[in-house]
Amino acid sequence: MNEDSRDYNLKNAKQLADLFKEVQDIRYGRARAKQFEEQEEIKFNRIYVVNKKFNAIGAVIGILFLILFATSIKSNYIFATTEEEKVPINTFEENENTIDIMGVLSNNISELTKKEIITTQIETQYETEYIENNQLPKGEEKTIQEGVMGSKEQTIIKTYENDEVVDENIISEIIISEPVNLIIEKGTSEFLYEKKVHIGDKMFTTVDTNLYESPEENNNIICMIYGDIDVELLEENNGWAKVSIDGMEGYVKGEDLTSEALTPGISEIARKKRIKLSVNIDMPLNQVSGLTREDFKKILSGDSRDVNHIFEDNATAFYEAEQKYNINGVFLASIAIHESGWGTSNIAMQKKNLFGYGSYDASAFESSYMFESYQYGIELVAKSLVKNYLNPAGTEIYNGESATGSFYNGPTVTGVNTRYASDQGWAQKVYDTMVSLYDNL
Repeated sequence: MNEDSRDYNLKNAKQLADLFKEVQDIRYGRARAKQFEEQEEIKFNRIYVVNKKFNAIGAVIGILFLILFATSIKSNYIFATTEEEKVPINTFEENENTIDIMGVLSNNISELTKKEIITTQIETQYETEYIENNQLPKGEEKTIQEGVMGSKEQTIIKTYENDEVVDENIISEIIISEPVNLIIEKGTSEFLYEKKVHIGDKMFTTVDTNLYESPEENNNIICMIYGDIDVELLEENNGWAKVSIDGMEGYVKGEDLTSEALTPGISEIARKKRIKLSVNIDMPLNQVSGLTREDFKKILSGDSRDVNHIFEDNATAFYEAEQKYNINGVFLASIAIHESGWGTSNIAMQKKNLFGYGSYDASAFESSYMFESYQYGIELVAKSLVKNYLNPAGTEIYNGESATGSFYNGPTVTGVNTRYASDQGWAQKVYDTMVSLYDNL
């Protein structure tokens, strides 16, 4: 506001104050109304507007005066502009030019406006990305990367009018961390879907088939794979399957493979097939056979030659000896069957000695050991074979002991025959018994 305007407002305020005092004096009889010059005559049936600009202070003072004037009218007095005394009346002439006091106030009093700066940290949504994968069954989805929300710092100016937000403006955004996309693989492989397998699963050959170097039938053949043999699936390639078997990798026709889901029980058939394929006269006997406890019961039960059920009743003893002393239990049982005639010899029945252990040709019965139980004799012979016949000297064996290797000539049935039996055909006879037991699987 400039200085001239301030003087003008002060002058108006003073004049209004003097006028207000004079009106009050006349109203309460403290003075009479003044006569004014004709050019300054004031008429209350009209409102003269000074053709000058006035600011907010002047407007307020004017409004106050109008309020006081309205109050005086309610006192049932009307005033003349002549020297005649005021005359109280009971009837008033309606003022056609009424003043909207509240409207004047509303238009001249500014609304309360304020602004506020707010800084907040908010999360930013990650996106989902889909990738096709031909090494995943068709229709299957696999999450390979979890989504992570990002964050940013946002600064906003909010504008309020009478405590209500009327405007918001973002003035800055600072990225704190970028969101990490959720990545999902969608499978497209018909082969994996139909075979009900995944990469890395076991599959099984349904027929004797060839292992190729590449997915082409006319390519080099690595080896032949028997039917009912398990292979590890490495990848799928347009109807061909890349597989691994016994350390070799190559391709097999997809049509020659099945799965446990499609052929229930095939994994058990394959396990037994592998065991049988491992049987040969040069197989190492200083390791377990791979048979389960139930397998031993099966191969040693139901044979008509076991008239006294000695082997059927002691099937578990052969299995436990295998596990404790790391010896092929089928080999151990085959020695017992060969030496005792399926448990029908005098030494077997009277001394519970199935192996003729300790006997000499000249005095077989007298020199043989007597055992308190068949199980005890099975365990003792197993320990002796492991310590003296099946492992070279110094080999760590059971209970922290080392093999002596006193009669070691290789871990095979032929090697044991060298020092164990005087009969040179002993190895073949024992091996034939092993084969017949394995066939019972």
